[in-house]
Amino acid sequence: MHGTDPTRFAARFPLPFLLALLLLATAAQADIAPPKPLPSTDTAAGGSHLPGVALAEGITQITGVAISPLLGVCGVGAWEYFTSAPAERPALPWFCHPLAWGIGFGILSLVLAKDLFGTALPAVLKKPLDVVELFEDKLSAIVASAALVPFLDRQIAEHFAASDPTIASSALAAPGLAAIQPALAQSPVWLLALFVPLSLIAFFAVWLSSHALNVLLLFSPFGLLDLLLKAARLLFLAGLVLLSAVAPVLAGILCLLLVLVALWFAPRAFRLCVFGTVMSTDLLRSLVRQSDRHERTRGFLARSRGSLAPLSFGALERGDEGAVVFKSRFLFAGPQRIRTLAQSADLQLEKGFVFPSLRERDPATGRTAALLHLLPRHRQDLLHVARTLGLEIVDPPVVRGAKAAMRRLRESFSPTRPEIGTEAT
Repeated sequence: MHGTDPTRFAARFPLPFLLALLLLATAAQADIAPPKPLPSTDTAAGGSHLPGVALAEGITQITGVAISPLLGVCGVGAWEYFTSAPAERPALPWFCHPLAWGIGFGILSLVLAKDLFGTALPAVLKKPLDVVELFEDKLSAIVASAALVPFLDRQIAEHFAASDPTIASSALAAPGLAAIQPALAQSPVWLLALFVPLSLIAFFAVWLSSHALNVLLLFSPFGLLDLLLKAARLLFLAGLVLLSAVAPVLAGILCLLLVLVALWFAPRAFRLCVFGTVMSTDLLRSLVRQSDRHERTRGFLARSRGSLAPLSFGALERGDEGAVVFKSRFLFAGPQRIRTLAQSADLQLEKGFVFPSLRERDPATGRTAALLHLLPRHRQDLLHVARTLGLEIVDPPVVRGAKAAMRRLRESFSPTRPEIGTEAT
């Protein structure tokens, strides 16, 4: 990549992002309050304190937070604050303080108001707000993975340590370790070393699927559908909380199955999330910095092309004999892969409100199908792209239908409409 294109950083996104989260998760342990005295783990005292039940509850909490990070962080923070004694509240983690979850609930209220009343707004006003919500979800996921997930893992580890005192090693109470990491010195470190990576993997697998849904909603033209899907997700979270209160083990099994399904779809969800990140970033960029000409024409494949998977990112060029060529690199920095898409005569550039698309015409039926989605920046230089690649520009079907209806309406009521003569019999 060249220049200041934001997409050049996407190639380095996964590994540094995960490494930073691991470092933040370790640093966040310093903000965790000393453990509260645990009640007896005897089954007669209450089965909810058994390690297996605590593990099931932890899986449910991590899954719920991954589905909606900001709501999960605020909900857990408020719950810990109100269920703690007043003397213990100053020592709670920062996200348990009223200022933190109060601001979070305020942001959630604004998002709810946007979803409820945004259906009546035109897309030109609502879509930028959806883009802001998309970045809020990313930031909330970073906060939740760095602060809340280690906090939940530590609570699970405390239950295991309390149920079996032999788990805790005497070396954990060494003065040197206690001076470096007081919170970890009071809990079984090797359990945290096991729980934290697994929890982060499960968290990001579920979050990728949830965030992919936000990306689809961002590019959906139907505001009512957005509201219905978000309401369904909120109802699912409410049902999960209710099931966890009634049958925590059953809720944990359900969430574990959800994590396994999310891991299966993680590669596809990751590509969709990268697509949404790049497209939304470029959309904001195109609103601020408009240009009628760009050096290269970039976009994402709408469907697979040879060995290239859908949503592969690359650049379009004019090939030999009028063909359009797509050049892509694996993870934006790997070896270059070149694929010939089609002849220019079989391709069309379709205008779009958010981004234009390259469509391929079927010679047999004459129908067209989306082949590639261009970056939003190319809305301003679509004429330049068409001339460079030798393509024809067409309107979307809805616009074409509206124009045809207006044309027929004008012809029907035109005062100069020619009369049709009738032949006498």
